[in-house]
Amino acid sequence: RRDVSETKAARRVPLDGAKREKSILPNTNGHYTFESFVQGECNEFAWAACRKVAESPAIAYNPLYLHGSAGTGKTHLLCAIAHDIKRDHKELSILYVTAEDFTNNLIESIATKQTAGFRAKYRSRDVLLIDDIQFIQAKNKTQEALLHTFNTLSDLGHQIVISSDRQPESLHFVQDGLISRFCSGLVVDVGAPDAELRSRILLKKAEKTSFDLPDEIADYIATRAPNNVRLLEGLLTRVRAYAELKRVPLTLDAAKRALNGFGNGSSSKVLSVGSIQKKVASYCGLRFEDIISRNRARNVVRARQIAMYLCRELLEESYPSIGKQFSGLCHAAAIHSYNIVASKLKTDPVLTKIVLELKNELVVDKAEDRGLVQIPINWDTR
Repeated sequence: RRDVSETKAARRVPLDGAKREKSILPNTNGHYTFESFVQGECNEFAWAACRKVAESPAIAYNPLYLHGSAGTGKTHLLCAIAHDIKRDHKELSILYVTAEDFTNNLIESIATKQTAGFRAKYRSRDVLLIDDIQFIQAKNKTQEALLHTFNTLSDLGHQIVISSDRQPESLHFVQDGLISRFCSGLVVDVGAPDAELRSRILLKKAEKTSFDLPDEIADYIATRAPNNVRLLEGLLTRVRAYAELKRVPLTLDAAKRALNGFGNGSSSKVLSVGSIQKKVASYCGLRFEDIISRNRARNVVRARQIAMYLCRELLEESYPSIGKQFSGLCHAAAIHSYNIVASKLKTDPVLTKIVLELKNELVVDKAEDRGLVQIPINWDTR
């Protein structure tokens, strides 16, 4: 094993000091570190893998691909890797970006005819960390640029770390070459925290801000955000602000009053046209604004049609109502979108899988309320 590590280390090509660009790290003020990451059974494997990469970049687990739902700590781990490498391997050039930043940089470089600068920025790094890779779905030019970047860094023996809200095989409209490269290293799931871990996360965050949070209140807040650490932080802030601004003792009853209507069971979880639009946009790597616009780009039109179909299927919205909430389109456009998707579902297995997966994600929280049944996905149609 030692000989293999030494060979890999020797294979990493050092950059010319004159060409080395300054490291660009995530702007987290040092909050996202390995020490501040609360471990549990759901994420200890991912934490250990990231720690190993930070200790031995380009030697251990290259590429490293993290996947998990929103708010499970993927960005925290990427930032921790970046900060540790910056501290312990000062000679290495690091770049942290989101996939959206990568796409926007590419578009700007093409518009300004500065593609050489784009290539130099991304392909001259010792460590490249890309967050939310699902954003590249259906973006062909972005995928081509990323594939070339990936190949260059891989040939040089440089470290690549990627995060996504889904595993590589579940990315849609992404070329097979990229999928195979994502899978060529270590793929690790960052699971959602259980109730006990959520309570520990809350207690640690409270401790960092010198906030005295009783265990029973931490346990209660943990029940209001079952899967999302970011939401946990928001609920903790609300409880603290409620007690401070109303000048009341922080009791369990006060916490319940503070969170009345927030978190689990709140109206924000009701399935709506807006929640469908946001879910489809995220799933397809688009912005919410794209879905509700009149953009005629092929990938946007396809996503918009799927969103309209789901609004009709899951909400039984009228066609005029659906069209109105998609930039005021007429009812005929909504009918056309529904019919297009319904027709293709009979012959297109990839579209069928996409629609079923979206239904699963959209109805899972409302299955009991609406009598909907989660549809199992048991095949891969890539």
